[in-house]
Amino acid sequence: MTTDNPNVKTQAGTTVLTRRQLISTAAVGGAALVVSGLGGAAVGSAMTTAQYELELTKLRALVALYEQLEKVGIDAAIQTGMNIVRGALDTIKGGVALLRDGVTAAETALKNFQALLDSLSHAANSAGQVLNDLAQKFHAAEGLVIAVLGTALPLADSIVGFFNALLDKIPFGVGDNIRNAVKALTELVRAIPTTIDTLTNQLLKPLRDNFFPPSGDPAVKTSLIDPVMNNVLTPLKKLLNDIEVLADHWEKDFTQPVQNALDQRQTIRKQIAQYRKDNGLA
Repeated sequence: MTTDNPNVKTQAGTTVLTRRQLISTAAVGGAALVVSGLGGAAVGSAMTTAQYELELTKLRALVALYEQLEKVGIDAAIQTGMNIVRGALDTIKGGVALLRDGVTAAETALKNFQALLDSLSHAANSAGQVLNDLAQKFHAAEGLVIAVLGTALPLADSIVGFFNALLDKIPFGVGDNIRNAVKALTELVRAIPTTIDTLTNQLLKPLRDNFFPPSGDPAVKTSLIDPVMNNVLTPLKKLLNDIEVLADHWEKDFTQPVQNALDQRQTIRKQIAQYRKDNGLA
């Protein structure tokens, strides 16, 4: 026995539906979004009304769960998190640029300092040669005076003794002015060894030891320049490079793919909304 609808048949008083009618009817209730997941023995060439209602209830419950899952708002949370991290990374990248400029300036300053030391090395060597020449001439003059006067006194004392002996023979106090001049001369002579010793041992020697050694690296390089370069500037440059690489990977390998996925989800939402509207499901 057949009904008015050729696709609906009555068997033993029970109404049955074809698969196409189940899908069409389920779509009215929104179940068409997941109807492809049905399968099984209940849907064959025909289905009873009770079976149809049971399957439709299952579909509607599943759709309701999907709708609740969609209301969780994970997209907004992900988008907010990405924006926060992106803002932080942008700030860090700005700081990285400033730090990189600072590292470059520090490296330049150290190189300029090293170049200055190198230039001062030549000046120190020249000063040392002048002092050595002065010391040699002083000792040579001292040797000549000692040889002439036949005394082992220092040069200044020998000069004083010589002129005093000479001036004592001049009457009427004429030698007083000469005696004052001799005194000034001897004070100058006495100052020469002290000056040479002070400049050599208290200035040039520390300079040579710390800045201009005859061989090997100077102490300022091993104790200041190299530690700053190796323990501060070089690791800092590597850290800055790692930060830039991290920021690039975050943008390329995470932010862009996730943003594309969020955009696709938004497109599908619009399609679902349009589908509901077109089929009177909204």
